[in-house]
Amino acid sequence: ENNKSAYLHHNIFDGSDENNAQQMRDEINKSQLIGYGVYNPHSMYRVRMLCHETIHPKLTKELRLARKQIQRGEEGVNYEILYPILERKLIDAMRLRVAMNLPSDMTDTYRLVNGEGDGLSGLAVDILGGSTAIVMSSAAWCEIHKETIKSVLAKLLKQHQSYANVDIDIVWRNTPSRLRQDGYEVMMKDDSASDEDDRGEQLALVAMESSVKYLTYPYSDGQKTGFYCDQRENRLMIAQLCENKRILDLCCYNGGFALNAIIRGSAASATGVDSSQDAVDAAIENASLNGLDAKKISFMRDDIATFMKTAIEDEEEYDVIVLDPPKLAPSLSSLDKASRKYHALNRDAMNLINKEQGGLLLTCTC
Repeated sequence: ENNKSAYLHHNIFDGSDENNAQQMRDEINKSQLIGYGVYNPHSMYRVRMLCHETIHPKLTKELRLARKQIQRGEEGVNYEILYPILERKLIDAMRLRVAMNLPSDMTDTYRLVNGEGDGLSGLAVDILGGSTAIVMSSAAWCEIHKETIKSVLAKLLKQHQSYANVDIDIVWRNTPSRLRQDGYEVMMKDDSASDEDDRGEQLALVAMESSVKYLTYPYSDGQKTGFYCDQRENRLMIAQLCENKRILDLCCYNGGFALNAIIRGSAASATGVDSSQDAVDAAIENASLNGLDAKKISFMRDDIATFMKTAIEDEEEYDVIVLDPPKLAPSLSSLDKASRKYHALNRDAMNLINKEQGGLLLTCTC
């Protein structure tokens, strides 16, 4: 049963309870090998499982043999255990996307690796425009093994049937706040070595998802950096419910839901609201890129709580509302405050739904 639990979650969690920690150590001493992971004594997740015997028995057997050879000091054994694990997991991730028709003629931008969903906790990879891979690191092990990850990814992308003749550029990004929680302090960038940064602010990459085009800035440090690939299915799903309806896209970022509502869903009108001017500018650029009529789709900078309060006072109503706020609870200590905020935002959004005909609210949290 303990092995089954480890398989289901893939992370061994430390709740800072010494009794539980000792019990875990005792269990580990009595248990059999179930796989391989990365250990971090400073992290809330003491071990992030990367290879489980239940899922990859052949690979686990190969790693066990190599480990014994290394321990015996056998000559000619030059083996980095992490490399074959990454290779196997990335191949699996690529095959799964191909089976889902990604990429395709309509979509060249998608999430190739989705963290724990692909058995690589703390690591995500997005493909933008069929030419750039954005690697997002949020765990110490990713930073420590950065070069190995990039090496395996570059090798496999070159072997991918869709990118064999494309020189995919790999851009590494990280989340300093998440890394600090993992006990890893990110080194500040050297301003003198900023050739990539200098070109980044100007270099725009056109990304396409479900035939909708977006301008992305993969080399920029601003909010216009990239694209939220994880909402691809939701954007397409909500568009199918928008014909001849009024749409409100709250925390719209670069306008994904609003654009899909007009282009894919034939909505009557769409309004996007975001507190970031960079995001609003990007959304307006994307509407222009797709040749949309400014009378049917508009974007504005405003605090969404303020916007909704004014809209309620003005008796505005919408048929479909998307509420996708940023993370409000980064830690357990902020959960109560965040819960109250989420409640207030969803309450106000519901008050803007068409009162006579009813409507739909898509609400998201992370």
